[in-house]
Amino acid sequence: MATEPVRRRRHGEQLESELLAAGWDELAEAGYARLTMESVAARARTGSAVLYRRWANKDELVLAAIRYHRKTNPVAVPDTGSLRGDLIAHLTAVGEALAGFFAIAAAAAFSGLLANTGLSPAQARELVMDARPLPDVRIAYQRSHDRGEIDLGRVPPAVLALPFDLVRHDLLMDLKPLKRARVESIVDELFWPLLRNYQDSTVKYQTINELFRSIMSTQRKAAEEWARSRDLTFEQAMVLGFLERQPGAIQRDVAAMSHTTASNVSLLLKGLERRGLVERRTENGNERSKRVYASPAGSRLIAGLDAAMAEVDKAVFAPLDEAEQAGLEALLGKVNARLP
Repeated sequence: MATEPVRRRRHGEQLESELLAAGWDELAEAGYARLTMESVAARARTGSAVLYRRWANKDELVLAAIRYHRKTNPVAVPDTGSLRGDLIAHLTAVGEALAGFFAIAAAAAFSGLLANTGLSPAQARELVMDARPLPDVRIAYQRSHDRGEIDLGRVPPAVLALPFDLVRHDLLMDLKPLKRARVESIVDELFWPLLRNYQDSTVKYQTINELFRSIMSTQRKAAEEWARSRDLTFEQAMVLGFLERQPGAIQRDVAAMSHTTASNVSLLLKGLERRGLVERRTENGNERSKRVYASPAGSRLIAGLDAAMAEVDKAVFAPLDEAEQAGLEALLGKVNARLP
């Protein structure tokens, strides 16, 4: 006669780990409102008294389960050979790995966990979202320091934490993984220019890409300051400048120039149109075919952009004499000719 297998008794850390794993699974499946100590005990195949000996109520259990799940599911820190590559790869992985976690944790918080525990949003951020000033990616910064890309002694911890704070913010707001373009924007347009303020002039760049990004960052910063002085965003200034050079462009041309989507360009043009800075005109009475022009007001506002950027370029390349600049231009032209 067959006998039932004897259930192995669980003790100590093993038992607690299984209880917390069951708590997380119940939270993910049933939600905070329907989760009970009894439902978690049933999932863990034990009695509710076992849970009550460790946690006074379901709120304490849920907080512990959230922390346990986050701790036992770390996101590996890649080693791509450059700080930018490491950050983009890691932040992308963080977004993909934690979007579901944040959705479940946020749902619990808004379903009564914060109110029941008396935690402030800031305390919940510390306890639940693992918002340490410098997460495990510190190793990536250390590798970058060892390669000579950055000087950790000069960079404030708040600057190093910035990319991760922004990713956590986006995850909490959208509850879905960040798009690659957003991750690159955080690194290239927000973090990298700020990092430059704390760089030693003797710190070397590791790759040609790093050099290009530094030059482009300087150019963009100058363009943003120029645009801001005229109550324009960088993107608006670039579009107006393009329309001055290419009057009557179609919306697809503007999208190609700005490397963005047609829908984003449409919103941008509507904003400029409301300010009377651009005009959209139909061709041969065809409402579906419209050409875009800078209005007289737009032309006056954007006047001087090309000259201002030429001055920036002149300052950037001032260390090179005429022959060196000509040689650089020829080399870049050779590279550009092979681009798709």
